[in-house]
Amino acid sequence: MSYEGILFEKKDSIATVTLNSPDKLNAISTKMRESLMVASDEISKDDSIKVVILTGAGRGFCAGADLGELMSMTPVEPTVYDRLQGPPRPAFFKVEKPVIAAINGACVGAGLSLALTCDIRIASDKAKMGSAFIKLGATPDNGMTYWLPKIIGHANALEFLLTGKIVMGAEAKQIGLVNQVVPGEELMKASWEMAAQMAQYPVLALALTKRLVYRSMLGDAARQMDFENWAGGITMQSQANKDAMNAFEDKKPAPPK
Repeated sequence: MSYEGILFEKKDSIATVTLNSPDKLNAISTKMRESLMVASDEISKDDSIKVVILTGAGRGFCAGADLGELMSMTPVEPTVYDRLQGPPRPAFFKVEKPVIAAINGACVGAGLSLALTCDIRIASDKAKMGSAFIKLGATPDNGMTYWLPKIIGHANALEFLLTGKIVMGAEAKQIGLVNQVVPGEELMKASWEMAAQMAQYPVLALALTKRLVYRSMLGDAARQMDFENWAGGITMQSQANKDAMNAFEDKKPAPPK
């Protein structure tokens, strides 16, 4: 399948999605947005894919929305489009497989919202992250005000959003915005190593573990434990679980998945 504005590659149970408009620091256009949603649907349906890496071509991860395209729209067009198609962030949030953002450079505005789609964020030491909306007299979108406070806390999120501050990799790690910071030349290696570590496990266990964690944000402890019991019942009936349990009992390496 061909995509406009992104590159899509599959190798060893890992899919790599690369935003591919480096001349605009991978700003999200309508065509790129559509491609991201189509790619996320393909990833969800492909059982051979266990983990996803999302990154950007060139020196930026994503500089936000394509402002040139937005400014050429009538005032009603962006709202109508979002209602019909949905923004890119929910498309990746629906992917139940682990998604790792490899943040190689500028990650601002809608680009930051897209990174918040991902379950784990690994940043280059050259990465710069910020919301930028307040500087344009605008308010955050694509779920940023929901996810950012949950990831870095309300006080940090409000400072981040209301001042328009930009953080580099080290500070982003300090406030919990990213999981790791690595030298730029090691970014994809580090992201691939983490993806490969996850990809050795059964796709069902990966998907349900991810769902459990996100479900915990929505309910109380009792409901969460009920949901854990439901997920546990499903995984314990899988052949992959039986094989792994037998290997553990026999003190043998787990069979390949």
